[in-house]
Amino acid sequence: MKCLNNLDRISYPQELVIDLTKLYRFKGKDFYYEDILKNEMSQIVKTTIEKDTFYAAKLLDLKVTESRTKLLIRKDSKPKTKDETILSNLKNVFKLVQEKGEDIELTTNEFLQLGKKIFGENGIDYATEIVDYKVNLLTDKKKVSKREKMSEELKLYEKLLYSQTIEPTQIITNIYVDLLHLNVFTNYNEFMSLLIFYCLLYRERFNVFKYISFFQLYYEDKDKFKTATISAGYDWEEGFSQTAPLNRLTIKTMLNAYQQVEGKAEDFKFDKRIRKVDNVEATILRLGEVFTREQIKNAHPTLSDSTINRALEKLKKENKVRSTGTGRAATWVRLVPEEMMSAKMKQMTLFDILMDTDEDE
Repeated sequence: MKCLNNLDRISYPQELVIDLTKLYRFKGKDFYYEDILKNEMSQIVKTTIEKDTFYAAKLLDLKVTESRTKLLIRKDSKPKTKDETILSNLKNVFKLVQEKGEDIELTTNEFLQLGKKIFGENGIDYATEIVDYKVNLLTDKKKVSKREKMSEELKLYEKLLYSQTIEPTQIITNIYVDLLHLNVFTNYNEFMSLLIFYCLLYRERFNVFKYISFFQLYYEDKDKFKTATISAGYDWEEGFSQTAPLNRLTIKTMLNAYQQVEGKAEDFKFDKRIRKVDNVEATILRLGEVFTREQIKNAHPTLSDSTINRALEKLKKENKVRSTGTGRAATWVRLVPEEMMSAKMKQMTLFDILMDTDEDE
């Protein structure tokens, strides 16, 4: 608890405040992203789980061939070796976090069970240590489990979190450093500390990790994270750990992830608009050489007037149609052969055709 006990001395330089402001602005758009990408969410989350599994396996240096890795991750092939079993278990745990990550309990048993789901019942447990204790005037030694240290760490974490006096990423970063040095697990302590780090960020509803793989981001910047964690380890025992660089790197990483999600959302909106314009063009083909705006509206009742106007203006600029009047009574004439109008429509999928029944923006 060397880090968590000394959070009162953390300062917030201007650059960090600016980045945190950006981060929480993005975080506030989580519902917007889910709404925009709702039709793609199941595939997005599936891909994120697969990437988390792939890069976590790399961090663990699992001895699994590339072809077997693809089969285990994408096809749920039956594992044949210990490392393949761990790989398969990783996918199941990441799927569980995606489904129920916001409800993770802050208990020693919760995190131990996550570890056992990955490494097996006998693959991991809480470590023990020898401590001194007094018997009357004498001092003796006994072996105790580090589960108690983990419990104290989680209780302090929860207390700091619900005090709402310290920004959550600061608390999460500091408990991560504590866990790295406390070595509470018998095996895989470094990976388990990282897994808990990820789980706590997810629990605090940084939903960016639904769309972007946390473990891919970490793996791609693992040298930077390694340097930051080594720096945070200096003077850890004395309670003067310098966790600020690690916290800044964590925030920068999440900002990068949110910017990717922002790009996905904007691309999807653009594609959706293009599909709507294409669908109007397909309707014009069905209406014949002379048609009205009202006919288009009847064919696409959920489309706004602005979308229909945008489609007509686009075709007008391309010299494919022209109007023969003004206002609602105006008629439109197709100027080009059907083949030219339908060239790009040949590539449309069933999904594109169905888009014209979606609720218009």
